[in-house]
Amino acid sequence: MKKSISVIGLGNRGTEYMGFIKAMHGRKAYIHSLCDIRQQALDDFAPAFDVPKYRQYLSTDDFFSRGVVSDALIIATQDASHYEITKKALETGYKYILLEKPVSGNENEYKELRDLAKEKKAILIVCHVLRYSNYYSKIKKIIASGKIGDIVSINHTENVGYFHFAHSFVRGNWRDEFTSTPSILAKCCHDLDLISWFMDSPCVSVSSTGEVGHFKKENAPAGATPYCTGGCKAKKNCPYDAEALYITDPFYKAKFIKYMGRTLTGKANNSKADIRKAIDCGDYGRCVYMCDNNVCDHQLVTMKFENGAVATLEMTAFSDKMFRQSHIVGTKGELICYGAKLEMRIFGGEHHSVFTGSPGFTGHVEGDIRTVSNFIKIICGEKTDLKDVTTIEATVASHDMALAAEESRKNGGIPVLLKESVKA
Repeated sequence: MKKSISVIGLGNRGTEYMGFIKAMHGRKAYIHSLCDIRQQALDDFAPAFDVPKYRQYLSTDDFFSRGVVSDALIIATQDASHYEITKKALETGYKYILLEKPVSGNENEYKELRDLAKEKKAILIVCHVLRYSNYYSKIKKIIASGKIGDIVSINHTENVGYFHFAHSFVRGNWRDEFTSTPSILAKCCHDLDLISWFMDSPCVSVSSTGEVGHFKKENAPAGATPYCTGGCKAKKNCPYDAEALYITDPFYKAKFIKYMGRTLTGKANNSKADIRKAIDCGDYGRCVYMCDNNVCDHQLVTMKFENGAVATLEMTAFSDKMFRQSHIVGTKGELICYGAKLEMRIFGGEHHSVFTGSPGFTGHVEGDIRTVSNFIKIICGEKTDLKDVTTIEATVASHDMALAAEESRKNGGIPVLLKESVKA
């Protein structure tokens, strides 16, 4: 019998996962119910997934009042709502939950959910999707094999991409740490999860520096206006010009954000006029130097682990492309990880590129697809070994490190001892 899955939150991630389920796992699972605070979102997606009106909900209160209506639940709402919705889902009785990251920017909240999931005997999985990609899985296998010896250090960089950072963390939904979470948690809990996973040892101390260094009013070029289409005299030479990024850039130059009209307009089917209107007067048309953003645009985190190894994580908005790079140093060799390329160098021995099986990219898409596949296997009883699954227990480590980094950063970079060490 097919497994039924309900989805709360019909944003980009929630609807993407729904599409994967329908296209790749239609024989095993189907979308049962939908919940979103926007009627437009329900109207846009319910027909495509054959969800009848009586299984569409405009509030989580209404949804949960019906009890457990499906075998599993996906929660893909905005960050600030994750705790309350997930807590209600566990209390209602859902046993299989896939939750978009981060869980919460409040330590008490994500640890309460960990304890509640354990009490309810529920499997709560957090979408640290990079673990599931072939690329990072291969790196983990090499480390676990002992080929490069014991890890001495990991130096990891998250190059967010200037356009992506402007879209999400200056103009977009993750620009304010108080309504979302700090950028080191919202963007880099993936990276911190990878570091924790690779180390396989509790993190004992964290120090960090960083700031909102560039995207602020005093750095606005001469002639800038609050909106890019408001007569800005700096448009021609500004890489953040919203009109170019979202409308006029030709295909060969366009970034992925040009094709996110739904994010700008709130409608799945939007016209050029809708997008133009959104740029003229919406959040995504604002000058990046005149927004209400308060999250770091660059940050450096240094971590020490119980096994004596150290790691650094650099998060930067200022890169032309979106990619991650790592240098993992062991006592017998090293791994050079750059984008989708992986090279292993054994000291005094072999040096060669490693075939990872990744489809030429190591970003979200492959990880997202495999995360959903993993979730389907778990709810269907085909996968029972949760050793490398990003359950809430494993997630606590990355969140602890992120919050410790923020505490350190806001206090001049002083080392912060972690109160609780959790082995991922």
